[in-house]
Amino acid sequence: MKTFMVALCLTLFTITSATAETKDFTDFSVDLPPGWTVQREGVTTAFTAPDGSASLQVAVELLTRVDGMSAESLAAAYAAELRGSRPTMVDNDPDYYAFTFTSPEGVASEASVVVSGGNFYLITVSGRHKDMAGLVESLLLSIH
Repeated sequence: MKTFMVALCLTLFTITSATAETKDFTDFSVDLPPGWTVQREGVTTAFTAPDGSASLQVAVELLTRVDGMSAESLAAAYAAELRGSRPTMVDNDPDYYAFTFTSPEGVASEASVVVSGGNFYLITVSGRHKDMAGLVESLLLSIH
């Protein structure tokens, strides 16, 4: 019985330590998976996978800095700058547009522009990683 309890405790510790940790920032939060790194520079926060295979970047600006442009106009401007695809509305939400582009390093990337609470968020996903969907979902739930 004692061996069973030790094994159970070790299993629970492993499960608990492998879960995401909620990181709170001024304008958003994310459930950061174990091993991911965070780097902040100005208005941009970058999250990088432990193996370097993927990254998520979140830039937050006040809408007043862009004269209150709509999400559609902002997405079109960023898509043009990044030579991306034509932005499309996500989930019939006029405050949420997305487009794809290839980074200067040749990495397939996706970008979203979300307008919420007087801010606009430029969210960029580059590369692929099994943790990315949960990371992005937690981000979007915190701002929208």
